[in-house]
Amino acid sequence: MLGEEISVVIPFYNTPLEYFKECVDSVKALHPKEIILVDDCSSDLELVTFARTCGCIYLRTSYQSGHDGLPFNAGVQCASGNYVCRVDSDDRLLAFPKQIDTDIFFARNERVKIDEHLKIEHLILAPRALCNGMIVKREVLLKYPYPHDHYVFGDVLFALRMMHNRHSWSVNESVNYFYRKREDSIQTSHSPLHHRFRLIETVARFCSLEKMTSEQAEYYLQLAWMNFKYGHKSLQLYEQHMHHSP
Repeated sequence: MLGEEISVVIPFYNTPLEYFKECVDSVKALHPKEIILVDDCSSDLELVTFARTCGCIYLRTSYQSGHDGLPFNAGVQCASGNYVCRVDSDDRLLAFPKQIDTDIFFARNERVKIDEHLKIEHLILAPRALCNGMIVKREVLLKYPYPHDHYVFGDVLFALRMMHNRHSWSVNESVNYFYRKREDSIQTSHSPLHHRFRLIETVARFCSLEKMTSEQAEYYLQLAWMNFKYGHKSLQLYEQHMHHSP
């Protein structure tokens, strides 16, 4: 069974207990090799008590980072499975694939559009959170750890690096991940302008980490600037331009 090779890592910080229990129960029902709950120094004692006593591996970060990068990386380091699955603490994972023939296997939810034809250009022009519910070879996650800061989109940065280095990926055929939209989430608590600044930071760090040439970096940063200028219209404008180019 594939589940016996998968370590599920769930970073959390003061997640509403009801949502957290639903998340953990959904993952337990899939019978993974282990479930690693990584606490980013939560102050909710009832939540922490549940996490410590619910039959999962409990870890606690050395400081409150305010970001899922630090706790997720800690979980990956601790994991003993050949694959690691990332689940947000207020979401639900509905199914594992029967088999994986790629380095990365993306979950599918109703909110995010993803397919095997996704390109770096698409992800920069229309950034999206691809990594909720993804299953990745542990060695890949160790090679491309998540950033620990708020200045970049960690999931977009990971996906860009994975695609740039030509790792193989596949996508679940049907919806197998339930995303819970909350009013206090990072996505809803900041302005579109703030997110466009973060995308430019993300692309700049991507170029730096991958030691791009100045020409490569300029190309990708121009795409990020296009997103900054036109927002959700930028991908459509790019595709129109490519269609009319000789």
